[in-house]
Amino acid sequence: MTLIRDLVREVVAERAPQELPLVDSLRTLHDDEVIRTLTRRGQGREPLGFGYAELTALVTPVVWVVLDQVARRTIDKATDSAITRSRARLRRLICRRTVPDQVLPVFTPPELTVLRAHILQNAAERGIAPQDAEALADSVLARIAAGTPPSLPQSGTPAEPEALG
Repeated sequence: MTLIRDLVREVVAERAPQELPLVDSLRTLHDDEVIRTLTRRGQGREPLGFGYAELTALVTPVVWVVLDQVARRTIDKATDSAITRSRARLRRLICRRTVPDQVLPVFTPPELTVLRAHILQNAAERGIAPQDAEALADSVLARIAAGTPPSLPQSGTPAEPEALG
C-alpha cells in the first residue's frame, strides 16, 4: 500500500530535491488540505509563505494533484459501480468519520497511460519543460510499477500527519 504523500516525496527527492522542504511541510497536513493549498488561486494569506505564482513551475503540485485526482476518480468509479442508490447515504456516513490518507489504487495499463498524459498536461500548464515533464512522468510511473513501500520518516518529519482533521 503506497500513500500518495510518500510517492510524491520520493519523486520530488529524485527530480527536484530543492522542493523537499515544501513537500515535508505539506506532509504535516491532511491530504484534502494539501490539495486545497496546492490548487488555491486566491489572493488570501498563504500558509506556505508565498503565493500561487511561485508554485506554478514546481514539480510538487504537478505530481501531488494529478495522483490525487486519479486516485479519487478510481475510487469514485468503484463506488459508482458497487453502490448506485445508496450513494448519498454512504457519503453522509463517510463524511462523519475521519478520512484516512489517500492511498494509490492499483492501476491497469490503460490507467497508467492516462496518468502519464495527465502529468504531462499538468506539467506543461505549469511551465515545466517538455523533457523535464517526460522525466517526471517516467519517475512517477516507475515508482508505481515498482510498488514502492512507504518511505521511512525523515528526521523531524512525522511518519503520519498529526492533523488528520
